[in-house]
Formats: sequence, structure tokens, C-alpha cells
Amino acid sequence: MAKDRYAPKPLTDIMAGLNNRLSAYAGKSQALDKQQVLLKEFLGPKLAEKCRVSNYRDGTLMIEAVSAAIALKLNYLKMDMQSHFRAAGMAELGQIKIVANPQATARLSPTADKPGPAGKAPGNSRKMSQQTSDYLNAIAASAPPSLKEKLERLARHGKK
Repeated sequence: MAKDRYAPKPLTDIMAGLNNRLSAYAGKSQALDKQQVLLKEFLGPKLAEKCRVSNYRDGTLMIEAVSAAIALKLNYLKMDMQSHFRAAGMAELGQIKIVANPQATARLSPTADKPGPAGKAPGNSRKMSQQTSDYLNAIAASAPPSLKEKLERLARHGKK
């Protein structure tokens, strides 16, 4: 009799396959964390918060930087960085590739995933003073009609 390919698989078979993959992911994640610590030791805390180790495969370490300027600075430090990693036990490290990735800012920023206070929309929280409002009204008095209307509307924000 033919095997029914639509029959449900036993849960133990599914978990056995997942367990191997999950342990591989966990091992890779721990290795990347150790490499990130080495990177932070080498670069210092200020520069290290603007980049991260994104991958390590076949002797190539990939580092993401939040901007092209940071990537350029890291490229200047690449050979010293490679020596630091090799001295720390990564003798098989052959090359370091540095990539500028502006979207990395969201992952690297510690405040990017923290929501603001409840009930408040993230936006501009600055307030206009009464004195600034008075200055705008004084400027509007001698301004052309099209600009006068706009300055008066802006000045009303300070009176709220």
C-alpha cells in the first residue's frame, strides 16, 4: 500500500527536525555574540554602538555599519581589527567585509524598539514660549499680507 503523503506526521518527528535547526541557530547566535564583544573591545563603546557583526562564514566576518562614514572608518581599521580577532582565538579569520546599511540603525538603536509614554504619539514635544509668539506678531505687523497671515497663524501656537 502506498504511503499517504497528506497524513499528519507524528509530533516527535517534527520536533526532532526542529531541535537540530534550533540548536544550530543558538550556536551561531552565541558565536556572533562573542564576536560582537570582541568588536566592542577593539572599537570602544561609542563606535561599537554604530556597527554590529552580522555574519561569520567560511573565514569571512561581515560587519554592518549604520552609515558610509562609519564603514569607511572601519575599513581603515580593518587590518588591526583582523589581528585583534585572530589574537582572541579566531585564527581561521581570513577577511573582514564591512557593509554600510542605513536600516541597521533601527536594530542598533536601543531606543528604537521602546515605545513612548502611553497615550502620547511620538512627535515634536517642544512648546513655543509666549515671548516667541509676541516676537512673531511684531514681525507680522510689518510683513507683506501673504507672510503676515502665516506668521500670525504660527504665533497662535504659542498662546495655546
